[in-house]
Amino acid sequence: MRILFINISDVSGGSAKAAYRLGSALKQSGQHEIKFLVRSKFSTDNNVISTRSNKLKGLAERGINILFNLLGLQYQWLPFSPKVVLKTAREFQPDIISLHNTIGGYFVTNDLIELSKIAPIVWTLHDMWAFTGNAAHTFGDDSWKQMKTAKGEKKIFPWIGLNTGEWLLKQKQEIYENSNVTIVAPSKWLYDLAVQSPVFDNKSIHHIYHGIDLNKFKRLDQSAIRKKLNIPNDVKVLMFSAEKLAKNYWKGGKDLLDILQIINSNTKEKLYLIALGKGDLKQLNEFENFKIIRPGFITSEQEMIEYYSAADLFLYPTRADNLPLSLIEPIACGLPCVTYDIGGCKEIIRDDMSGYVIPPFDKNAFADSVLNTLFNDKGISELSQNSRKLASELFDIGLMQKIYLHLFTSIK
Repeated sequence: MRILFINISDVSGGSAKAAYRLGSALKQSGQHEIKFLVRSKFSTDNNVISTRSNKLKGLAERGINILFNLLGLQYQWLPFSPKVVLKTAREFQPDIISLHNTIGGYFVTNDLIELSKIAPIVWTLHDMWAFTGNAAHTFGDDSWKQMKTAKGEKKIFPWIGLNTGEWLLKQKQEIYENSNVTIVAPSKWLYDLAVQSPVFDNKSIHHIYHGIDLNKFKRLDQSAIRKKLNIPNDVKVLMFSAEKLAKNYWKGGKDLLDILQIINSNTKEKLYLIALGKGDLKQLNEFENFKIIRPGFITSEQEMIEYYSAADLFLYPTRADNLPLSLIEPIACGLPCVTYDIGGCKEIIRDDMSGYVIPPFDKNAFADSVLNTLFNDKGISELSQNSRKLASELFDIGLMQKIYLHLFTSIK
């Protein structure tokens, strides 16, 4: 089978990792020809094609995208990337198009119609954007059920200037009606929302969990890893990870700092915090009971696995999420997590099994849960074992590949 994957990136970001891992697993079987088409290429994989051939085109397209968003004409026209998308699809002649994250100024929504004439599209949703006016998340507002936009939605990423959200939503409905598109939601949370959306009337909608390589993502010997990273064996280690530490509103931001402040004020024991990501949260230096380890932004999976293995507990006070790999990866490495009951997080973190799920934005409860868990060695050990077991049951890349392949075969 020939499968064309389309996404904003190949290996940077959650949607990219999910798509690339699925495509790579299918390719490794030796029975499928895979090609990746992305806006931003970061790998050296020859099977990955960028829609922007040079920086000048990228700058021009970025400027046009910003202008069109200001005018409320989100993803109506772009000069370069859409032509490459259609040209590549026509030349490759796939049996299936595996579509992923289309936001980011490289994909024109109306091209779904033309693409689906080339091959059936299986569109894996990584947020709510496909069935809202313009927003990736609406934070509980369900105006989209009435084909309306949420209050203040135009200011939510990917933001627009003029409030044309309802027009955009109706346009999406018309485009989907004229496209051969099958929808996949990685979390049950997003699936339950998608099936209620009027824009997906008469569309087939499926739920398939993300998968990772459990032979790679597994717990390493903690003592050996801590020795390598210069972390003492007799300390408690917390971990947090975000692409951007200083600008991560959706992935924690001020909530994380407030939680750490509460923890800092309620412990006399010196704790270690591994803070992975770009930039620097200077406020972390104010916590006298924390020793901060800042490795920067890590792209190596092996390095990530080492940090997961060195830690005792992973903190993830997210404000908006679907089925974050940021939780799947640590539990696969036997690292329990504490997170908010947001999106599909509780499908990964089962309360008192693979960690703890806290009512949204209750920072005191979050901090209390961290402290109560951190100093219970038996509890940590049981959570670690349960975490790995849950990952093996639900988030194996082999299972993900099998289910997607069955879906691809049934509709090609």
